Order: sequence, then structure tokens, then C-alpha cells
Amino acid sequence: MTIVIQNMGQLRRELRKSNLVVIEGARQAITEITTGVARQSTELVPFDTGNLARSIVIKYPKTLSDNPVGEVAYGGTGAPYAVVQHEKEKWWHPPKPPGNSRGRVGAGPVAPGSGRGPKYLEYPLKRYKRVFNKILIKKINKAISRMAT
Repeated sequence: MTIVIQNMGQLRRELRKSNLVVIEGARQAITEITTGVARQSTELVPFDTGNLARSIVIKYPKTLSDNPVGEVAYGGTGAPYAVVQHEKEKWWHPPKPPGNSRGRVGAGPVAPGSGRGPKYLEYPLKRYKRVFNKILIKKINKAISRMAT
């Protein structure tokens, strides 16, 4: 596709349209990463009564926002509990039932990312941090390709 610019008004319109395409690509990348972090964190969050796991809140970026932000959070009114569970690496975090029967003593702490335990948000986020640029570029290129057709 070739764009021929004939005046400044047309140039401004094309630049605005291009900016929106890049922003949309970035929004799609943030949405994909937010979904991935949420999915992985639900597999890692400590699960004793299930209250913490059920407290997940996922916020996706707004369409055409020039500041696409995604958010995954746990805790709600129990946020202090969520923080303690996230940060205490020496604690034993019970597995999800049926592996957990109330009062059962565990084998000890779980290493972050190796099962239900601490760093249930940080671990998946660090994994996505390594591929963020790749996902972002892929989504922006895809959005640009759609614009060109």
C-alpha cells in the first residue's frame, strides 16, 4: 500500500490514524499479557479456603486509550492477607483440595513458581517481562498489516 500525501491536513490525518493503529496494537499486547499473568497466577495462588483465589480482579486496557494498562490483583478487602501470602517465602502454602485436608501439615515452603505459594503474581509477570517486546512488536505489526489492507 502506498500513501501519497498532498497537503498538511492529509498528513495530520494519516499520522493520527497511524498512531491509533499503534495504540491498538499496544492495547492488544497488554490484554494478552494481562490474560496470561491472570491465568498463570490462578495456578500458583495459595488455596486453603479458596477466598484468596476467588478475590482475583482483572482490569484490561481501555480501547483507544493512549496509556494502555492491564491489572491483575488479589485480595479486595483482604489485600493485607494477599500481600502476606505473596511475600512470605518461608511459609508453607497449602495446595488446592483434594491435596489439602484442613489441618494437614505440609512438607515445607514451595519455591516461587513451582506450585501454589509465594510470588504468585510476581513469578508470571517476570516470565512475561522477557517476551513483552516480542509480543508488543507482533501485535503492532499485525494491527499495521490490517490497516494496510
